[in-house]
Amino acid sequence: MRITTGMIFDKGVQQMQRQNSQLLDTQQQVATGRRILTPSDDPVASARALEVSQSQSVNKLYASNQGYANDALRLVDSKLGAANDLVTYVRTRAVESGNGTYTASDQATIADDLEQQFAALQSIANSRDSAGDYVFAGYRSNAQPFVGSLAGGVSYQGDQGTRTLQISETRNLPITSSGDEIFNSIRAPVGSAFALSAATNSGSALVSGTSLGGYNGHAYAISVSAGPTYQVFDSTADPSHSSPITPTVSASGNDTTLSFGGVSMTLTGTPAAGDSYSLSSVASSFDVLGNFVTALNSGNAAVTRFNANQTIAGMDASQDSINEVRSGVGARMVEVEAQQNINGDLDLQYSETLSRLQDADYAETVSNLSQQQIYLQAAQQSFMRVSNLSLFNYLN
Repeated sequence: MRITTGMIFDKGVQQMQRQNSQLLDTQQQVATGRRILTPSDDPVASARALEVSQSQSVNKLYASNQGYANDALRLVDSKLGAANDLVTYVRTRAVESGNGTYTASDQATIADDLEQQFAALQSIANSRDSAGDYVFAGYRSNAQPFVGSLAGGVSYQGDQGTRTLQISETRNLPITSSGDEIFNSIRAPVGSAFALSAATNSGSALVSGTSLGGYNGHAYAISVSAGPTYQVFDSTADPSHSSPITPTVSASGNDTTLSFGGVSMTLTGTPAAGDSYSLSSVASSFDVLGNFVTALNSGNAAVTRFNANQTIAGMDASQDSINEVRSGVGARMVEVEAQQNINGDLDLQYSETLSRLQDADYAETVSNLSQQQIYLQAAQQSFMRVSNLSLFNYLN
């Protein structure tokens, strides 16, 4: 085989370029600490590292959601704690109102105080989070959930939805609770009921007593027409109110007693056409508190006494409702903490796997670097020697 000078130069340059390329790769391994710089360096390990990296990224997303969930749950717990303290205070004032030495002026002072507590409870129920969303509005987080006032009544504008965050591959964690569940669904003790006047009533008649010996647990709505005449609707058995019940009515002085469905309810004062009342085992904390304030301002001892006792029972039920939801919030906070520990362990495991797949062995890599520098120097020196082998060097 005839070897030309051109072949010698081409081969020499190729060899030095190859050595330079290998030296550059090794230098990058030393600089980055990575054994795999391109998928071609180790196709199997590269594919596995990509899978692990994706899993680690998803795990970090879950960890972020866990942080958001924990913050949301802490906010809910804080608001429920404030609501519980307020309800406890209202109950204390209801007990205090039973003091026989209190004058009508004293009762009015308590009423003024409880009007402020009513507004404070409504403010808690309308709490927002850092993003400006209403905490207790269900899915309708942009709509104020509790709208109204003590004088006109408070209505719930949210829904029954519970917002969630995905904190793991298989777990969507509830981070809020419906305000309707907390504030509008307090339950009277078994065998008893809340008898309430509508906040918009224009007459002076207020509930001053009930007899519930035959109470069946249904919800009743009582409407007043001119006369006055009364109609009772069993909202549980007849949701459409298509079959009114005519109650038995008996009057004694300023009191009117309505008997229906095995129970009776006494009204003190004069009702007006269009007024309405309700009797149910489930009520709203706002309605119970609003009725108590109205009773305190009425100056009627029987009405105040009945509503004070009803408010005590209502605030006890409200505490039970709040604490039940708060207990669930606490359990979910424990769950988030446990999941955070699991995610921390998973992230460490993913990092160790990636290190094993990708990281360079520094001792081996530095040794290779030194060896490749020697190879490159040898290639350069040999090329210089060979390139000088020419007859022209021997011509004078």
